[in-house]
Amino acid sequence: MDMKRIVSAAAALLLAAGAAGCGRKNGYVDFTVPEQGDSTLQPVDTIYMENNYTGIAPTKEKVLNTLSSEDGLCRIDVMESYFDVTLDYTAGSYYDVGAAYGRTIQKAFPEYGELCEPYIYQNIKEAFSDLEGDYTPIENRMKAFYSKLDKEYRDELDGFTDGIKGESEGFREDGILSRDEAMLMQFVPDALRGTACSVLTADGEVTATGERITCRVLEWMLGSDNQICSCHAVVHMKNGDKSFVSVTPLGFMTILTAVNDDGLMLGELDVGSKKMVEYTCEDRKSYTYGMRYALEHCTTAKEAAEYLAENASQYPYCVNVLATDSKEAYVAELCVTEEDGATVIRDSSTELTDGVEWDDPHYLCAVNSFAAKGNSDMLTNDEGNIVRWNRYNELFGGQRGLTIDRFKELMTCEKTDNYLVRMRGEGMVHMVIADYSTGRLQAILTGEDGVEPSPEFIDLGSWK
Repeated sequence: MDMKRIVSAAAALLLAAGAAGCGRKNGYVDFTVPEQGDSTLQPVDTIYMENNYTGIAPTKEKVLNTLSSEDGLCRIDVMESYFDVTLDYTAGSYYDVGAAYGRTIQKAFPEYGELCEPYIYQNIKEAFSDLEGDYTPIENRMKAFYSKLDKEYRDELDGFTDGIKGESEGFREDGILSRDEAMLMQFVPDALRGTACSVLTADGEVTATGERITCRVLEWMLGSDNQICSCHAVVHMKNGDKSFVSVTPLGFMTILTAVNDDGLMLGELDVGSKKMVEYTCEDRKSYTYGMRYALEHCTTAKEAAEYLAENASQYPYCVNVLATDSKEAYVAELCVTEEDGATVIRDSSTELTDGVEWDDPHYLCAVNSFAAKGNSDMLTNDEGNIVRWNRYNELFGGQRGLTIDRFKELMTCEKTDNYLVRMRGEGMVHMVIADYSTGRLQAILTGEDGVEPSPEFIDLGSWK
């Protein structure tokens, strides 16, 4: 890999540091070096590695088993590392489709409830350490978001929870998935939060095919046994001109990473509030279901970003949403309150906050912070955000004639045997790449053994 830019930058920093220490007359007589912890700085050659994807097509997995609901509204193909789900809204009601999905999951993955229920409580306890078994505040959040959903989405969730629930009620940590627990699953990003994501998109001016490449990295809590990694799913929502494909954990109807038939891709990135504005769900809507509405009703990235921006004040907290199509790319910086700034639809021409640099306008990036000038800044003072932002800038800035293979090599060039901040950290659930030259998705789906240094990309098929 050509690391000239990075090595040169490191050399310049070393020279500058050396120059700053010259010319002292008095030296350090009688100076005692204080005890210090180990440095986190590492040489450039210990950060990067080579992965070779040149000429290597993403793997097309075999179908190991197929399960269908009795009414034909849900089909689940059990693949080698994920579940390929088709939900047919053209042949049944939203309630019936949801119920069919819940029932078919139990057939395709009988251990689903036993695996999923502990994962829900790990998320709850990560967000709220002082509940002491009283989950009423979480239940109230769930009900608040549910009540604001469009009727068709409520019907779908009613059907799903009725179809998936076990012999348990309410919120009890008993290893059995109840109706309420299955409902809460759908609002984890809205009610519990806790993600560390990033996105990068390259326009057709810098790619070898002349078509856009978009990448979305989702980091989330993997679970104490990485159990979320055993239920990756690609869900095909078959619903006429509202159809889309969602890459998500099995049973999650909410949107994390998705593309509709028009090639509109959306991915969310948690931001929160630098000003520590108090979280509230009263009279607020689920932003992930707002993303779903945009996928079903919008055809372009601009249209979807504008829809989400118009509704930003109704969401529970600040968030970034990547929106790309074949021609355009935006990051909707959705501010909930004026304390954190103003909602902005950021593109490559948007002025950035002071101290933040981005060298190449043909690439657009986002991490877990706003970047537009005037909005709350959790970039320059947050190591996790600024390191990832700068890493994308260093690796991709100036790249021309970029092939999909080279794109994947750059996205996976960081070593994983250290504790440094990385573009794909230890909590990475998936890395999804949309190749607009082929109209297909490919992805790294983290397995139960965790993030691998040289991962395999899986062909997830067409989004049409």
